Amino acid sequence: MAGEANGGDGTAGELRKRGGAIIFLQNHANEFMISMAGHAAVLFLISLIPVKKETELPKTTMIIEQTAPEEKQEIKQITDVKVRDMPVEVVDDSTEIVEKEVNVENPVETTSISEVSDAVQENAVLAGTSDNANSPPAILGVGAGNPGANGGLPYGYKSRSKNGKMGAMKKHGGAGTENAVDLSLRWLAEHQEYDGSWDPTKYEGKWFSEKVSSTGLALLAFLGAGYSENIGPFKKTVRKGISWLNQAVEEKKDNPYFGRNYASAIGLMALSEASIFGSSTQTKVNANRIAQMFIDQYKGTAWRYIDGSDQDLSVSGWIILSLKSAKAAELAALKTDRAKDIFEQYKKWVITMTDESRGMGYYEKPGGRESPQMAWVGMFQRQFLGFPKNDPFLVKASENTLQWIETKGWIGGDKLGDIYGIYYGTLATFQQQGVVWKAWNVKMKDSILNTQRKGDPKLLGGSWDPTTGITAEQGGRVMMTALITLCLEIYYRYELMN
Repeated sequence: MAGEANGGDGTAGELRKRGGAIIFLQNHANEFMISMAGHAAVLFLISLIPVKKETELPKTTMIIEQTAPEEKQEIKQITDVKVRDMPVEVVDDSTEIVEKEVNVENPVETTSISEVSDAVQENAVLAGTSDNANSPPAILGVGAGNPGANGGLPYGYKSRSKNGKMGAMKKHGGAGTENAVDLSLRWLAEHQEYDGSWDPTKYEGKWFSEKVSSTGLALLAFLGAGYSENIGPFKKTVRKGISWLNQAVEEKKDNPYFGRNYASAIGLMALSEASIFGSSTQTKVNANRIAQMFIDQYKGTAWRYIDGSDQDLSVSGWIILSLKSAKAAELAALKTDRAKDIFEQYKKWVITMTDESRGMGYYEKPGGRESPQMAWVGMFQRQFLGFPKNDPFLVKASENTLQWIETKGWIGGDKLGDIYGIYYGTLATFQQQGVVWKAWNVKMKDSILNTQRKGDPKLLGGSWDPTTGITAEQGGRVMMTALITLCLEIYYRYELMN
């Protein structure tokens, strides 16, 4: 047995061991006590050192409404295209899109809404302050309200910062739109081409000859939400789009003419806004090329498809507003006396194209074709050119709009009307504010939010089906979605001018 081998009796052996231990402790008591005291002191000092607790990161969740898989979507063939306000070249009589999985070579950068807000807050640093920043200039981005390049974002764009967006949405009735904007931007990002452009012909569009328009509008949708090449969850998407647009302009730098002047104007707006939000010098140079082309085209009244030899309120509206963006970006072409004279001459022409007694806008010449779309185009131009809200034309056109909201089927129903009219109607009524804006906003939100596709952005989730009208027919789902997104960004995209 083990006990017997160690001394015969296990108990006696155990006692002898304990006795030895006691003798050892007696002989070494002093050294033992000193050691114990030293260890205790070290442990006490360690306990006094503060330990930084691991910060628990806030949990963020991207809320995207999930629905049961939709049945295969059938898109009706588009035939017998009637070119009205925006004539374009057509080569194919039908386009079909099938809802299926898409192999995305340019994956979307996923970031939660909370993280997006934190990133957009960087814009607040750019926004700057000014003693008279609440006094809007007569022209967007010009005057006392614009602190200049070193003072932050120009007047008209400051609401795109985090605090600006939150305050503007609360003030102007934007509740319930944030998730819809996020989902639509994700759809656009998922369907960007590998080279950075957006191709409308892949999604029910027919604007085959020109990708500058669709790419510019898609970029404006991201920029309108305050997302740029440097800020937000879509940096790579915006960066690739701006790079493609820069390349397109450089290939035609001596005459950057695209899409019957419509596309050039949209491209100028996108490059100018990208410059405002800190894009490269290259972007500013190319924006200036387009701006200079428009200045060189002008012949005293307005613009049309090729130059300034004819009059067209629609295309001229895009051009003059793109020049406003160029002015806000402080492009060299807009700092000349020639540019200043153009704005003054153009104001006089706009008056002739908008009937103050009837509140109607004319398309090609005074007293010619009129429509609600041209009334809204005229309203928005007058507003951004500095006309006050009590301007006779703005008052009468607003009265007409209240009737059109109820009778013309633009918004408020289970289907959307012509997106060109909805886009300009949204811009005009927002700037006008008052009763007309409240009436428009309620019905606009109802129609837009209820017609947005739900589900996976890699499929159709976040987009809108093309509606009637030449813009939707030619621009397809890409331009339709981009323009509606700009409508939902109306609360903070531009500040009130008057």
